[in-house]
Amino acid sequence: MAIIGIDLGTTNSLACVCQGQKTVLIPNALGQTLTPSAVSVGEDGTIHVGAIARERLVSHPEASAASFKRYMGTDKVFTLAGQHFTPQELSSFVLRQLKEDAERFLGETVTEAVISVPAYFNDNQRYATKEAGALAGLCVERLVNEPSAAALASSRISGEEEGCYLVFDFGGGTLDISIVDYFDNVIEIVAVSGDNRLGGNDFDEIIARSFCQHHKMDYDKLDPKAQASLLLLAENCKKELTFQNQSELFWEAGDKRMILTSFLLAGLCQSIFERISQVLTRVLQDSERTVDDIDEIVLAGGSSKMPVVAFYLQSFLKKSPRAIGPPDEVIAMGAGIYAGIKERKQDIRDLVLTDICPFTLGVNVVNLTETDNPIMSPVIERNSILPCCKTGYYTNVYDNQSHIAVGIFQGEAYYCNDNLKLGTINMEIFPLPAGQAQIQICFSYDINGILEVEISDQQMHRLKKKVLTSENLRLSEEELEQRLNELRSYKLMPPGGIRTTLVLARGERLFSQLLGDRRRQVSLAMEQLRQTLSSQNDQKISNSLRAAEKLFDLLEGL
Repeated sequence: MAIIGIDLGTTNSLACVCQGQKTVLIPNALGQTLTPSAVSVGEDGTIHVGAIARERLVSHPEASAASFKRYMGTDKVFTLAGQHFTPQELSSFVLRQLKEDAERFLGETVTEAVISVPAYFNDNQRYATKEAGALAGLCVERLVNEPSAAALASSRISGEEEGCYLVFDFGGGTLDISIVDYFDNVIEIVAVSGDNRLGGNDFDEIIARSFCQHHKMDYDKLDPKAQASLLLLAENCKKELTFQNQSELFWEAGDKRMILTSFLLAGLCQSIFERISQVLTRVLQDSERTVDDIDEIVLAGGSSKMPVVAFYLQSFLKKSPRAIGPPDEVIAMGAGIYAGIKERKQDIRDLVLTDICPFTLGVNVVNLTETDNPIMSPVIERNSILPCCKTGYYTNVYDNQSHIAVGIFQGEAYYCNDNLKLGTINMEIFPLPAGQAQIQICFSYDINGILEVEISDQQMHRLKKKVLTSENLRLSEEELEQRLNELRSYKLMPPGGIRTTLVLARGERLFSQLLGDRRRQVSLAMEQLRQTLSSQNDQKISNSLRAAEKLFDLLEGL
């Protein structure tokens, strides 16, 4: 039974396996290595994952969802065709599809995976990722940080075994920038910083909103289908600017056009670049490194391929970034290598991947001027190397105070209410005049993200321990098993019908976008294809599929 590596991305996901000394990207049923991280519920209840679901985002927005990785570890609920799903449940469908593709490709059962996550993911987000794996029928003992995976793959590709990397991982929905040292067979994350609400999708929305402003339209008042259609056109326009200096966004539904150049895009997206600069500045400051200390700027994530992004990085850092490996694939390749290490493959040298605490962990202390707004007191600060154990010393605030309620928080904000609350420990203390109690709070944080908090009252010699698990966002073992059984009842599209269903979904999407003769051409092609499908003649069906694909490519200018 093989262990696979998975890059579970906001926009696209892919899987990789180690075979001998090579890492092999696993193709899906369409022969592609990138599977869009999109899910749609079909009219018959079938779950569509990948390219079909992505097409249905436009034609069936009420039954489809994407970019749900942005909400991992939250209580967000997505409603698809009247059915309710959490982000980890939607992610489990993507993981299940990757698992089935891997089993078909490898010819053996896959029960375990190493999944990459942004280095700045907090405890809830990491646990939700493992939960998604469990719901997909995968054992996920190890999560690997995306910058570690990128550095591992990049060093393997370049042949360099020592160096300091700035890993710029810019995907569809998240930005993750890390400083990584690679030396003596050890990959050490020195500092991380990120923005889990910033990615290529933000470029799409800015382009779409600019188009609406150009034509005196209100983007927020467009119906869901119109918004989804415009965002897809904006994304295509953005992709064209990756390879050429000018692109035209033509929205046939309103017979409206807008010319966009790389120069204009750079001007429109200044707010995005300002947010990137904040993350870059912070990671350099936290690492206590300068740009001169960086040997390579490694690009990862599809959005890092945009020329405007590369130009901005070069102007900000005064150093050219380099795509050592394919940005879309480098993290999956690193996860695949690490899966090989975990599988103890003899062809792969053992490596040590160190981890850090991506967010500060601390407790609440009394705010004397605003008692309902406690202040954060850090115990373990961000970028501390894991595992680590640190102690904070505290006292009583009021005379004869007999108990304390210690809130445990994660985050960088001054006020606790602006950080993520992990839990509370209530404990009795010996009543003394204010400032005389001696209370020790010890945090022990391991490499798997498990935090143990120990509180001791020196006067009463009392000790209280608690392992923080954020129970409010986590399923119990019984709930997990029940939901796993429920999700198994949802059937994924069988491989044999994916190409046909994709062409039909693409036709539905184009029909909703186009007008006039072009719409009639789509309708005729769809009708002809459906008639051919009823004939059950494989050769006729294949010819009809090729004809429809050729027409759709022509209509989209591909």
